[in-house]
Amino acid sequence: MSKEVMKLALSTLEGWANYDDWVWPESALEQAKRNTIEAITALRQALETDKQWVGLTDAELAEFSDMKLGSYDLCLEVEAKLKDKNT
Repeated sequence: MSKEVMKLALSTLEGWANYDDWVWPESALEQAKRNTIEAITALRQALETDKQWVGLTDAELAEFSDMKLGSYDLCLEVEAKLKDKNT
């Protein structure tokens, strides 16, 4: 999720959390507010976390050098490995 998407979602959730004119029954209102506050907290933490890029180790690079793949296939393998390490 991009930071811009998270900022938009956070802004929307903060609006709901501060909305005072609920028309739902009390139990639904309380549950909705609890869920909203939890979502706001999670989004804030995600925005504050600056995940560092994780590259490939020498051993992982050596694995790729042993593969008998065309350059496009090799790029796909490297991309998949990097996505796995950085999610």
